[in-house]
Amino acid sequence: MIRFRKIFNFGRFRTSLSKSGMGFSWGIPGLRFGVSPNGRKYFSIGIPGTGLYMIKYFDVTPNTNYQKPINTNQKKSQPKKVEQWWKQKNLID
Repeated sequence: MIRFRKIFNFGRFRTSLSKSGMGFSWGIPGLRFGVSPNGRKYFSIGIPGTGLYMIKYFDVTPNTNYQKPINTNQKKSQPKKVEQWWKQKNLID
């Protein structure tokens, strides 16, 4: 898979252009805070010059408009009537 990304540096600020959009970040080598092209906020920590880094995305508020799809093909299950073991063995009525 071939990917494209173009980065523009303006001091401590960085703008990146990719197929998915434009992202922004701010920081020093090894520590950055940014917003990805899809709007997710993140914090990045790494070892400069090695390519080793870790990204932690901040939690976002869940979408309250989402509703779980209703499956109308399923039958509602009825609770099974369970008799006591002594009634099953006809020991007591």
